[in-house]
Amino acid sequence: MKTECRIIRLLLVICVLLQLAFFVLAWGDVLPHDLFMQMSARELSVEQMHAMPLAQRLAGAALGLPALLALCYGMWRLARALGNVERQALFALDTIGHLRAFAGATLGATVLAIVEVPLRALVLHFGFTRNDVKLSIGVTSDQVLLILVCALFYLVIRMMHAARRLAEENEGFV
Repeated sequence: MKTECRIIRLLLVICVLLQLAFFVLAWGDVLPHDLFMQMSARELSVEQMHAMPLAQRLAGAALGLPALLALCYGMWRLARALGNVERQALFALDTIGHLRAFAGATLGATVLAIVEVPLRALVLHFGFTRNDVKLSIGVTSDQVLLILVCALFYLVIRMMHAARRLAEENEGFV
C-alpha cells in the first residue's frame, strides 16, 4: 500500500503544479499572442483575455484565487491523509480529520469555481463598465459529479469514524 500512496501523492503534486501553471498562464498575459496554444479563463475568449487591461486581469485573478487556494488546501490535506495511510494509521482521528478537510475543501473549491464566473461577469460589467461580458451561470456535469463524490467521501468518513468507535469499544471488553 505504501507504493500506491506514494504514487498518488506524486500525482497530487503534479495536479497542483498544473493547476497553478494554468492559472498563471490564463491570467498573466505571459504567452506570446501568436503562439499556437493559448489559455483563457472559463467563459472568456482568448481575444477577450488579451484585450483586458491589467486592472481587469487582476480583478479576475483575485476572483479565481479562492477556488484555486481551496483546491490546493484540499490536495495538501489529502496528501497528509495518504501519509497516515502509509504509516498504517487508517482509522486514526488525524486521518479522518484530513479526509474530512479534503472533502470540505474540494466541495468549497467546486462551489467557488461555479460562483466565480457570474461574479466575474458582474465585477467586469459594473466595476469596469464592460458591456461585452455577459452574465452566465452554469454548472457542468463534472462539477455535479464532484459534489456527489464529496458527499460520498463524507459518508465514508462517517463510516470510518463509526468503525473507530466500535474498535475502541471492543478493546474495552477484552
